[in-house]
Amino acid sequence: MCRIAGIWNKGDKEKLAETCIRMRDIMHKGGPDDAGLYLDEKSGIAMGHRRLSIIDLSETGHQPMTSPDGRFTICYNGEVYNFRELRQQLQDFQFRGSSDTEVVLNAFIKWGPDCVSRFNGMFAFALWDSVEKFLYLFRDRMGVKPLYYYSHNGIFAFASELKALHAGLTEKLEIDSKALGEFFHYGYISAPLSIYKNVFKLEQGCFIKISENMKIAHHRYWNMNSFVEPHETISEDSYIDELENLMIDAFKKRLIADVPVGIFLSGGVDSSLVTAILARHSGADIKTFTIGFNEKNYDESPWARKIADHLGTEHTEEIVTPDHARKILPLWPEIYDEPFGDISGIPTTIVSQITRKNVKVSLSADGGDELFCGYHRYWVMNRLDKMLSGMPAFIPQISGKIMGALGIDTVSKLLQIFPQLRLPAINDRLRKFHAVISNWLGDASSAYPFAVAYWLPDDITKLMGAYLDSRTKLNAQKDNLLQKMMLWDIKYYLPDDILTKVDRASMYASLESREPMLDHRIVEFALRLPLEYKFRNGQAKYILKKILKKYIPDELFDRPKQGFAVPVYSWLHDDLQNLVEKHLNPDVLKHQHYFDPALAFQSVEEFKQKKGFIAVDRIWLLLVFMMWLDRYIKD
Repeated sequence: MCRIAGIWNKGDKEKLAETCIRMRDIMHKGGPDDAGLYLDEKSGIAMGHRRLSIIDLSETGHQPMTSPDGRFTICYNGEVYNFRELRQQLQDFQFRGSSDTEVVLNAFIKWGPDCVSRFNGMFAFALWDSVEKFLYLFRDRMGVKPLYYYSHNGIFAFASELKALHAGLTEKLEIDSKALGEFFHYGYISAPLSIYKNVFKLEQGCFIKISENMKIAHHRYWNMNSFVEPHETISEDSYIDELENLMIDAFKKRLIADVPVGIFLSGGVDSSLVTAILARHSGADIKTFTIGFNEKNYDESPWARKIADHLGTEHTEEIVTPDHARKILPLWPEIYDEPFGDISGIPTTIVSQITRKNVKVSLSADGGDELFCGYHRYWVMNRLDKMLSGMPAFIPQISGKIMGALGIDTVSKLLQIFPQLRLPAINDRLRKFHAVISNWLGDASSAYPFAVAYWLPDDITKLMGAYLDSRTKLNAQKDNLLQKMMLWDIKYYLPDDILTKVDRASMYASLESREPMLDHRIVEFALRLPLEYKFRNGQAKYILKKILKKYIPDELFDRPKQGFAVPVYSWLHDDLQNLVEKHLNPDVLKHQHYFDPALAFQSVEEFKQKKGFIAVDRIWLLLVFMMWLDRYIKD
């Protein structure tokens, strides 16, 4: 696991090495063990590497790594877990060491760009062909490992983190208003966009080929839509056995390392399943790590402790307090060097720091919700879809117009006569509901982007000017709404929120995080799996729970889903209020020119008056953006 960077600039060759070293070393936390540089001054290209040594800790794993004939050079971040099997297919090569990097390099030499279809793992790497003068960039199927690239004015650059591009480019990077609007809408920015113009994220399952004239050819080598056709119908027990066997093999592969490995154990279904399978089948001593909160509504640590006790793991636990958040939040722009709004990055950063004190690699369990229908919003939208499916589309839309004409405050007051509707943050719930039904076009597919919004599109237009959501609609190849929502989240939410969060938090702690649930064989199995095995009679993750029952008692995991949330509402009102005052006061807001300061401050005032939880979500995104702006953009 590493950090990579490179620059191709034929117009300014003298400072190539100096520039690339600067780009490389600003990412030192992601690779504290070693550093390397490759320079082809004649071609005007340099590549830098920071190493977190996991496999082959010796000098033979040093990067960038060049083939013996000097033609190909690789700068690689990630792990290919089947590298030993691939090495057996590459016996015509003379290997110098035991790293997976050397296997990946030789695989490219033998099979060309198609080599990635043989890899089982997470990776982002650059490969330079010094004879043909082509540069290749590759990213894994699910987008676990990050890769940004810049292309403008005859310069091409790439890096694992945006801060490296800042360090290497002389041109001032400008904010992309479309990407900023998307950040306020969803809380993160999806590939191929980045917060900057001329800077892009390489999409999951893709590679690009850059020629000497800086022309970029895009290729997709893996597409989840190729796997949406269902399996041949087999028995329930056969589905369960097939998935369990896949998981046993995939999870054990993620233990391959020359350093100690641990597991993030939240106490939920997914992390409990990873832990349980490895505790029984790996033959290794299992170390588990979890965090909890003093606020009981957010705390799952007692369940994690019970599961760890049942499985006999060596368990480490820590309670997260506002003091933890107070230390981490000033570092937020350094950890997430693009505006990033997932508040669970705080506990993810903390658990990564705790884990790194004990091991160098940890397994997470992300992906289970998207693959096996685990999110509460799926069930809510599905229920709403069934309620409205028999109505003509204009009825929900007219209802939305009536709500809009009356005003949310008026509707809220009218509903107070019904005791069961006196809910916390009712105004914010009504705002979201109003947006969903106003954009109902026959089913919930058109309304889902409104259901997962922070700032609603109309509010974003008022905040910063015309905004148009550029994301594709929910997948038309699926008839079922639940399947459509899961596929949409696999494309956007999983790589650009969940996996981004885990990668940045863990690498900031110099910890490698692995994603066993995202072995591409499990993903492809889940994509083909009939929906009834993901969601049945109101039960989410049906097949995962069936497997987990074989390992731990039902009462340890069969409970309502909590999610990895933090009590940010109370924290920002109390212990962290000084951050709001510092970054969101009227003078600071007036100084920036990216959105309407008056409208932003109105939301701040609503938040201070404790008018709802959506208000705190909006404030959180404004706060994150303003902290990031203060760090990276100097007007």
